[in-house]
Amino acid sequence: MRLAWVFAHPDDETFAIGGTVAKLAAGNVRIDLFCATDGDAGKNSGIPVSSRAELATRRRSELAAAAQILGIASLSTPGHGDGMLRDVDPDRLVGEIVYFLRRHRPDVVLTFGPEGAPTQHRDHRAISRAATAAYFLAALPTEYADQIREVEPHRAARLYYCAWEPPTPGRELMTLSLTATCCVDVAAYLETKRAAFLAHATQRQHYAQFEALAMRPTEHFALGAGTPQPRSVTDDVFDGL
Repeated sequence: MRLAWVFAHPDDETFAIGGTVAKLAAGNVRIDLFCATDGDAGKNSGIPVSSRAELATRRRSELAAAAQILGIASLSTPGHGDGMLRDVDPDRLVGEIVYFLRRHRPDVVLTFGPEGAPTQHRDHRAISRAATAAYFLAALPTEYADQIREVEPHRAARLYYCAWEPPTPGRELMTLSLTATCCVDVAAYLETKRAAFLAHATQRQHYAQFEALAMRPTEHFALGAGTPQPRSVTDDVFDGL
C-alpha cells in the first residue's frame, strides 16, 4: 500500500503524525511526503544562522534526517515561503500537489484538517484546502492536462485529515478538530517519533510542547472523502481497502 502526506512545514510530519508514519513504514507501507515550505520564517532555537536562506537550507537537511528516521521514502519540497502559502497562486500550489499525487499514486492521502491543526496556523489551513482540491482534481484528465505527458491521472481511495481528542478545559489550545474516525495505536513507536523530532534541531524550543501535546499513545484521523470505512471508527487508515 502507498500513503501520501501533504504538509506545510518541516517538523509537521513528526509533530502531527510521527508515530503513525513510523508504524506504517515498519509495516512496509511506502510513504511519500510533500512539504510545501522550508520553514525559513521559523525560530531557530538559538542556533546561529545568517539569513532566512541559510535557515531554509538547514531545515531541509533536518527534514531529510527526520524522514530517514521515520521511514519516509521520498520528499517533495517546492520551497514556498514560510507563512505565505495563502499568497501563493492557488492554481500553482494545487497543481504541484496534483503532480505529486499522480507521480506517487497513493492509496490514501493525509493532510491537515480545514481548521489548520490545534494552532490554526494559516499555512496549515492553506495546505489543507490545496490538498483537498488536489485529491479530487488528480483523477481528472482535463485538469492540469499538461502533466499528462509525464504522469497519468490518479484517484486515491481515501482522504484523511489529522484529528485529535476534544481538548479538556484549561488546555492551552482549545481548537476542535473534525470527529476522529480512525485511532491508531502508536505507543510502540513513540521513541522513534521523539528521535525524529530531535532531528529538527532548530525547533527544539518547542520540545516541552511536543512532549505535552504530541507524545500520546494514539494518533487520530478523520475521514474526509473516498471509500467508506467498514466501521464508524477503525484503527488503520487502510482498513477495508
